[in-house]
Amino acid sequence: MSTPEVDLEDILVTIDHNFGKLEVPLTEWIAKGPGPRKFLELCAARSGSTGEPLPLDVVPLIYRNTEESRRLIAEGKLENPWPER
Repeated sequence: MSTPEVDLEDILVTIDHNFGKLEVPLTEWIAKGPGPRKFLELCAARSGSTGEPLPLDVVPLIYRNTEESRRLIAEGKLENPWPER
């Protein structure tokens, strides 16, 4: 099953932070990443224009910061989108 095309500018993502859940535009997450808390992961996504929930796979794997994506980055199979961390 393929994921429908989604405008990355329209996606809001939720980050499960130890201070609570934070919602930010995906473009901000892509630009800044998890910062010094390198294990922060996205836990939800939704359309900013409609509010409809979206599957997390609308976020490119390289930016999900999951255990899988971090492993693939460490193995050199994905480029590190936030090399400064």
